[in-house]
Amino acid sequence: MEFRQIIYFLEISEAGTFQRAASRLGLTQPALSRQIFLLEKELGVSVLERGGRSVRLTQEGEKFYQYSIRMKELWEEMQNVLSKENELKGNFSISAGGTVSAWVLPQILKEILKSKKGLSLSVREGDATETKNAVLKGEVDLGILTGPISEPSLNVLEFLSDRIFPCAAKDHPIFTKKKIKIEDLKKQSFVMFHPGSALRRAVEKKIKSFSKEFSSNVAMELRSVESVIKSLEAGLGIGFLSEYSISSKLKKVKFENWNAERKFYLCYRKKSGPALTMLAEEILKSVEKWKLEKLNSSYS
Repeated sequence: MEFRQIIYFLEISEAGTFQRAASRLGLTQPALSRQIFLLEKELGVSVLERGGRSVRLTQEGEKFYQYSIRMKELWEEMQNVLSKENELKGNFSISAGGTVSAWVLPQILKEILKSKKGLSLSVREGDATETKNAVLKGEVDLGILTGPISEPSLNVLEFLSDRIFPCAAKDHPIFTKKKIKIEDLKKQSFVMFHPGSALRRAVEKKIKSFSKEFSSNVAMELRSVESVIKSLEAGLGIGFLSEYSISSKLKKVKFENWNAERKFYLCYRKKSGPALTMLAEEILKSVEKWKLEKLNSSYS
C-alpha cells in the first residue's frame, strides 16, 4: 500500500466521483481508478461502491475511511514535527460563514501570506452546521463558528466579537419616523438570512426578548451576505447585518435597547499537530491587529 493511495481514496470520498477527484488531483480518471483497484486488491475488500455517476463508501470503506483520516493526520503531524520548529508552512483549509469569509478573512490572510512564503491557505464558505461538521470530519483544518461551542475533541479559541444591527436603504420609509419602536418594525417587510444561519438565530432570539408576540413578515430568505445587502439596497425591506458588512448605501435602524452581539470562535481538532496551533496563533494575532486598525480608522 502506498500513502498516495490513501490520499486518493480520501479525495474520491470527498468529491463523490472519480472524475471530479481526478481533476482535483491532476490525474487522469483511468490512472486514479487503477490506483484504487490496486488498493482494494491489497486490502482484499472493496472500499468504494461504483454506481451511476457517483461513488459511495462500502461498509468496509466506512471503516477504512476512519483509519485513513488518522493516517493522514499522523503523516501531517510527522511532517510538522520534522520541519523547522519556528517555520509555518504547508497547505491549510478554513471554513467560515459568509460575513467572516467576505469581510474579515481576506484582509487577515493577505497579511499572513505576505510574511509566510511557504504557507498556502484556502477558504470554504459554509453555515454553522456545515463548518462544524467539516472540522469534525477533517475536511477542513480550521473552522470559525459562533458560540457557545462544546465539543471535547476541538480546541476552541475566541476569535472576534460582532454586533448585529437592523438596517435598510437610506430612503426607506422607516426613517421618516422621529423615534422608531418595536411596534413600527412589526409592520415592515424583512429580508432575512436562511433559517440555518447563526445570524438569523441570534436575531430571532433577540427579537423575542423585545416582544414574544412579534411575528416578522419575511419577504425574502437568502443564503449569501451579498444577496441580503443587494436586496436591502434595492429597498425590499429591513434586514439584519453584521457591523462589518453594512454598506455605505444602508443605514442602521436605531431603536431603544437594541443590543445584539455574537462571538466567533476559532476551532480545530485537538490531535492536529503543532503547525495548526501555530497557524491559529498567527490568525489570532492578525485579527487583533486588524481590529485595532478598524478602531483607529473609525476615529480618524
